Amino acid sequence: MTKKLAVWSWLVVAAVGLLVVVLVFALNLFGRLNAAQTLIDDLNPAFTAERVAGDRAGIDVLSAAVDTVDPVITAEGGASAEVPQLISFVSRQTGLSEAAVLNALKTNFPKTTGLLTALPLSDVSAEIPRLVQFLATTLKLSPDQVLAALQQNFPKLAQAVTNLPKATAGWNKVPGTENLTRFDGSPVNTVPQIRDYFSQDVIPVLESQQEGFRALDTRGGVGFLAPLLLILGIIVIVFGILMAVLAGSSGGLPKPIALTGWAVVAVVGVVVVLLVFALNLFTRLGGGQEVLDTARPAFAAERVAGDVAAIEMVDTVVKTFDPVVTEQDGAAAEVPKLVGFVSQQAGLTQPQVLAALQQNFPKTLGLLTALPLSGVTAELPKLVDFLVATLKVSPEVVAAALRDAFPKIGQAVANLPKVTAGWNNVPNAEGLTRFDGSPVTTVPQVATYFKQDVIPAVGRQQANFVKVDTTWPPLTVFAPLLLVLGIIVVVYGLLMLLVTRRSNE
Repeated sequence: MTKKLAVWSWLVVAAVGLLVVVLVFALNLFGRLNAAQTLIDDLNPAFTAERVAGDRAGIDVLSAAVDTVDPVITAEGGASAEVPQLISFVSRQTGLSEAAVLNALKTNFPKTTGLLTALPLSDVSAEIPRLVQFLATTLKLSPDQVLAALQQNFPKLAQAVTNLPKATAGWNKVPGTENLTRFDGSPVNTVPQIRDYFSQDVIPVLESQQEGFRALDTRGGVGFLAPLLLILGIIVIVFGILMAVLAGSSGGLPKPIALTGWAVVAVVGVVVVLLVFALNLFTRLGGGQEVLDTARPAFAAERVAGDVAAIEMVDTVVKTFDPVVTEQDGAAAEVPKLVGFVSQQAGLTQPQVLAALQQNFPKTLGLLTALPLSGVTAELPKLVDFLVATLKVSPEVVAAALRDAFPKIGQAVANLPKVTAGWNNVPNAEGLTRFDGSPVTTVPQVATYFKQDVIPAVGRQQANFVKVDTTWPPLTVFAPLLLVLGIIVVVYGLLMLLVTRRSNE
């Protein structure tokens, strides 16, 4: 091999190193892969198997809650219109007057009757300002003082009273979701639509991509690739130039050193090839690209902004009902205390207080009578038995009548037991924890987990996701690119090793 050819052959090696360095900066690998690593580190807790399973368990009980509340929270829900129809139906079937039917229900099923007479709950919201003013007049306090007294002495009722108007006002038009859509483009503006969006679009991304996402985090993640390639490129440049200088020197490059040099080049190529397979880059980066493709709709700027508004409404709804679902949630125990407090402060008997509430705020009194809602759940089997005996029909006929003639009431009745049973012990969520490891076992904790952990993490990483997703080339290019580069270096090193060995033979 001539001295000139030897110099140029080593300059080719330096050129390959230079190409690697140029690609690192031209493809913005530091910015892109650092963004990818930050995204992986921040979102990795959301993709653990236990949390993904818990997400589904949590959204299932929230879904049951939505199906329970949707028919009863506003007039548009439909259940309130079915209540007088149900009374009339029982009246016609039994020959009893509607008043007699209603009295029988009140006597035997006071909580269920109270809830039915409170519908729609938006009417309760409408009564609350007048109720506060009534209490202010009766107790000779200002409205602000009444609210402060409620907060101090009856915090559970105050929580429900404070949040119910927000829940009823926003149920069918959630503030801040004007631009939020499902992945297929359909609007997400109501609480049931929010439920469908999270249940059918967002959580399936976690479910389907958890393995691919977790694979990205194994074996050092992806952030190390840019500095590794840069260091490798610089070493190859320095090595190639050094050997070219030695080859062009007056004494030339001794053959043993030249053979060792070409062997080193081949070994570098082999190392690159081995790294591609040892780091499982084909599977990992291919899975990473699938994660990007699947999760892309969830990271659209409009959806990330809409997610915040959506989960805020979910949190408001949960805060509204949390005090009233079960006995241990506290609001039911505060009702008689509130009546006693008003009685004592106003100088009225408790029956007089209840009579005033019934006359002026019948919807609110109906709801207070229904608490806790687990009491309604306990009455439902007895109510079915009562209807079976009163109407002289089978339980199946009663169930069919509720389903077909009164579908909205039937929907609420069918889902309420799931809600009251699972509110403080979400089924199948045993392994679900917050990102900090604290347990998530109740519906309020599920709402907090989504509001304070999952949605903020998505918001924090939206810009990084876009950077990783939109910067060319796709992640699937890197593994074959490195493999081809490694093979070329191996072949070139071996070829030049052979040429060098034969040059003086």
